[in-house]
Amino acid sequence: MVPITKGIAILPLIGEVDTERAALLLEETLKKANELKLSHMLFDLSGVMIIDTMVAHQIFKIVEALGLLGVKTILIGIRPEVAQTMIQLGLDFSKITIKANLEQALLGLNLTIDSLE
Repeated sequence: MVPITKGIAILPLIGEVDTERAALLLEETLKKANELKLSHMLFDLSGVMIIDTMVAHQIFKIVEALGLLGVKTILIGIRPEVAQTMIQLGLDFSKITIKANLEQALLGLNLTIDSLE
């Protein structure tokens, strides 16, 4: 997890996500979000090519658990293959903010790259 500015961090997820890594991700993300006193976390999935059913559910659990800590999660960079898997699972994304990329997510938080420098 990389802090961007006070209360906001990005979690770039890269590579294959298996059951073990997904469980570790949940545990570590909650700890780090609490340590950094986050209000928002940008969960970047652009580096994930495919996910299975269990991992999609685990990502959903991470978003829900962060919500219980008061952290608003924004999913960014979802690839078409990943989106297809998530939709096939019938997961309800109506309460989750989703943006195409980091720039859109930052604009949604009234931030720009220039304002972070």
